[in-house]
Amino acid sequence: MSTPTSILTIGLDFDWTAANRGEKFDINAIRTAVAKGLETLNNVDGLYAETFFLNPDKKGVFDEVTSKLQAGHDGNPWSGVIIGWGVRGVEDTTPVFETLVNLIKDTTPGSKLIFTGPAPDHFGAIQRNFPHLKRGS
Repeated sequence: MSTPTSILTIGLDFDWTAANRGEKFDINAIRTAVAKGLETLNNVDGLYAETFFLNPDKKGVFDEVTSKLQAGHDGNPWSGVIIGWGVRGVEDTTPVFETLVNLIKDTTPGSKLIFTGPAPDHFGAIQRNFPHLKRGS
């Protein structure tokens, strides 16, 4: 059996987002859209996908991210790491975005950096980088 393409998606914790951006965004709509985008990955043959939602205010959160990056999937480095739109699409989390990019680059340099847009098309973003992956039935 071949090693699957492994993708780690890193996004903002929805409770943190509600507390810090709730007046700017419809958090329930975002949560639903992201869940739908991630759910599409369940039917992709040869793909293992995992998600890590971070709270930027939590002490030690970047140590947790580093551990997750170092662990990889089944002892293998992540094939790719997605940084969600919520991390990089709003100015106040630019420092979080920069920290994540550097952690990924330094911790798992062989992993592709992948970015979703404001409409969370996780499969489309992954397929741009791994065109051999196809949606299952």
